Amino acid sequence: MNKFCFSCGAPLGMPEFQGPVEDYCRHCVDEQGDVRPREAIQAGVAEWFLSWQPGIDRPTAEQRADLYLKAMPKWAE
Repeated sequence: MNKFCFSCGAPLGMPEFQGPVEDYCRHCVDEQGDVRPREAIQAGVAEWFLSWQPGIDRPTAEQRADLYLKAMPKWAE
């Protein structure tokens, strides 16, 4: 079964995403294994959207990142 980061959805089976804790990727936790603030995760997801979606602007990327995070177990409202 594939595991995904509870915060951002990154595939935890890929070495470049594995971090110090089981349910979160290395981008979503600090050195102690604590989950980074939601704002930091949202900024990272927005940057990811900007990197592969042609023509997207920053406000749109930030809005999409906010909606995306609401679907993640850690940030579900």
